[in-house]
Amino acid sequence: MTIRATIAEFNPFHNGHKHLVDSMKADGTAAIAVMSGNYVQRGSCAVYDKFTRAKVAVSCGLDLVLELPLVYSLSSAEYFARGSVEILNGLGLVDELWFGSEAADIGPLNRIADALLNENEEFRSVLAESLSAGESFASARQKALTAVVGDEAAAIAEPNNILGVEYIKALKRTKSKIAPVTTPRAEVGHDAEEAGESVASARALRESLKTGGSIDSYVPYPPVFEPVFSKSFDQLVSYRLKIATVEELAKLPDCNEELAIRLKKASSGNTIMSIIAAAHSRRYADSRLRRILFNLILNNVEGYASPTYIRPLAFSERGAEILREAADKATLPIASRGGALKDDKIFRMECRGTDVYNLVIGRLGGEEFLYFPNAQRR
Repeated sequence: MTIRATIAEFNPFHNGHKHLVDSMKADGTAAIAVMSGNYVQRGSCAVYDKFTRAKVAVSCGLDLVLELPLVYSLSSAEYFARGSVEILNGLGLVDELWFGSEAADIGPLNRIADALLNENEEFRSVLAESLSAGESFASARQKALTAVVGDEAAAIAEPNNILGVEYIKALKRTKSKIAPVTTPRAEVGHDAEEAGESVASARALRESLKTGGSIDSYVPYPPVFEPVFSKSFDQLVSYRLKIATVEELAKLPDCNEELAIRLKKASSGNTIMSIIAAAHSRRYADSRLRRILFNLILNNVEGYASPTYIRPLAFSERGAEILREAADKATLPIASRGGALKDDKIFRMECRGTDVYNLVIGRLGGEEFLYFPNAQRR
């Protein structure tokens, strides 16, 4: 059985995602996904909880949704990609990794990935010079890439291309047998504010939900629960930042002493938005600051080199077949029940994250140990 995979947040799942899933399955191939949990890479909570999003994705055509633990989903693009790819590698069955991109051509993305993996002297020199001049890392890296690969470096400025390059880098680093496949996005760009005829970006849908608008025309499923937004975490973030020391902040993933000082000076703010506005710097993306704040309230101070388990969140009958086949081929343990992972550090961090998410929305804690894929939720 050929198995194609994608890496996603489905925040929320929309018609563009459905288009990708349908393309992956066009010739009868199985399609699976590694999906972020309750926290996402831009430094925020997910608009719907991970169990709901996983079940929606399977109801819309995916055969299997695997969890990307928050220690990877709430991290830089490189670490996000690395964790996802290592989970797919660990399943032992995946043939292709599909992702949408602005490039719609794997060639330039491959060459950019090679340049980043094998930084030559010219690349390092231009990068160092640009950073010394006070440019952001993203801008400095693009200049360095342009010096090495020419005009193709422009592709790295687009959000989906950035993740695509990181996926390819992770595949190459791990010497994976999985082949990368890119496909053009349908109708609208990654963070487009304007909706197309039938497709809107996840960002546009979240903004519509914030203002009480309907997203029914852009999603292939009926409405689910009330959406959750970062604003609901304002008090938790403000409280933790006010009592944290600079030394504690500096130990968080993505943080350093300079950022820790900036955030501590901004701790008089009572909302995430006001804190980010006060700590903003041209050198550091706001998404990085947001990730630090969410890692702060979750007390995520440890580094995790590689995933230690594979956790299915939802699956179809075909997905169940995939899991049965993977039982003999997977190089990571597959655990559908939380109890099997109670001593795992990454899972304990996941439990903490889910309990905090549920605290904010008024749901009881302990859900990680009660949830089982495809079972009726309490």
